[in-house]
Amino acid sequence: MSLVIKRYIPLVITFLMGIIMVIATYFFAPGTPARDATALLTGSVDILVVMAGVIGLIVLIRHHSVNISKRGRFWKYSIFTIIGVILYLIIGLYGVATHPQHLMYASDLFAWVYNNIYVSMDMTIFSLLAFFIASAAYRAFRLRSLEASILLIVGALMLLGRAPVGGAIWEGLPTIATWLLNVPNTAGNRAITIGIAIGAILLAIRQLMGIERGYLGPEQQ
Repeated sequence: MSLVIKRYIPLVITFLMGIIMVIATYFFAPGTPARDATALLTGSVDILVVMAGVIGLIVLIRHHSVNISKRGRFWKYSIFTIIGVILYLIIGLYGVATHPQHLMYASDLFAWVYNNIYVSMDMTIFSLLAFFIASAAYRAFRLRSLEASILLIVGALMLLGRAPVGGAIWEGLPTIATWLLNVPNTAGNRAITIGIAIGAILLAIRQLMGIERGYLGPEQQ
């Protein structure tokens, strides 16, 4: 495969699509024919997502099949993984085949399996994380520095303010916890969000200019 096909053509496509979407977003009003025409480009994202899902399914089954054949680590869990993926795929395809409206909405059986099996297991896993969070908090709250001391004080105030026992001890603790959550925490989250937005803009500019080429893979094969 030549360098033109591997490098330059993807860079040109990225630049053109990016410029078109920028112009459509900032210079064309919503509802205009030009803005509606660019909406067709966003549909290509769905195609890429579907292709990525199919590739991910193949890679997942292949990985666990190799693990089962070689009796690798936790290979018995790989059996359950493959069975669950295949059964859930069959249920989804059956719902689409029997009820065409399920192309837009999940079938009752598909939704039941998700809500009553997956969600329950997901909640179980997250409930187990509480023990690891408590262990990490114990290590982080040690008074070894000024930052750790502040973290300990704020964490204790939040725990007491959010727990019913805090209000019973002193009625001002819930107010303090609410202030910490709405003022310092919100300010920190907004600062982080602004930083993320600036980083995303810079990354987009680097990709449009062809400086960032990580999505093309390694430079040399």
